[in-house]
Amino acid sequence: MKREEVERRLELAETNRQQAAERLQIAEQRLEELEGERSQILGESDLERRSIAELARLAEECRSELAAVELEEARDRLAEAVEARDRSIGEAAEALGSAVKLLGAIDEHRAAVADAHQRLKSLDPSAGRAAPDEPDVLHERWQQMVSLVRTELDGELESDIVDAAARSNSPVALNALPQHLRILAEERRNQWHRDRMAKHRESLIQKQRGERNPLS
Repeated sequence: MKREEVERRLELAETNRQQAAERLQIAEQRLEELEGERSQILGESDLERRSIAELARLAEECRSELAAVELEEARDRLAEAVEARDRSIGEAAEALGSAVKLLGAIDEHRAAVADAHQRLKSLDPSAGRAAPDEPDVLHERWQQMVSLVRTELDGELESDIVDAAARSNSPVALNALPQHLRILAEERRNQWHRDRMAKHRESLIQKQRGERNPLS
């Protein structure tokens, strides 16, 4: 092999080695930069994860506080509604008591008018055949009261009928009802069935817990 060929190959090898070393240096520098960026990104990611966890904790606290506020508001609304209802019932009871007394007094006064008119006729035959007419101010209010009482009684009667049909095992009891009452009875029967199934499941769960923990 000639000297020139060996020197040429040596020079080429050295040149390639230097180029490879330069590329290695560039790669190592880039790797260091990437490692630095990686460390920075990992740090930022860790901060974001902790921030997310803290915000999730705060959000859960806010949800709990909101639920407590809503519960308190619901209790207050119920208490106010119950107070208003009871006050209305008390006022209505008092008014009805007064109305009953007044209606009784009206009957007494009607009887007194009839007696007085009869007495007048016995003394003065020219007196009218009938007592003076009553003022027509009570009839409308009385009809309103009758309508309210009838509606209340009808509602109670319908509720009793629906309950009886829902509890009956006979399909005739349901089919005999009007459609709107039949729908109510079917819904009530289904609800009772769901309630019984839920109680049965709860009883089984309690029994299984007792079997697993006989000493508890």
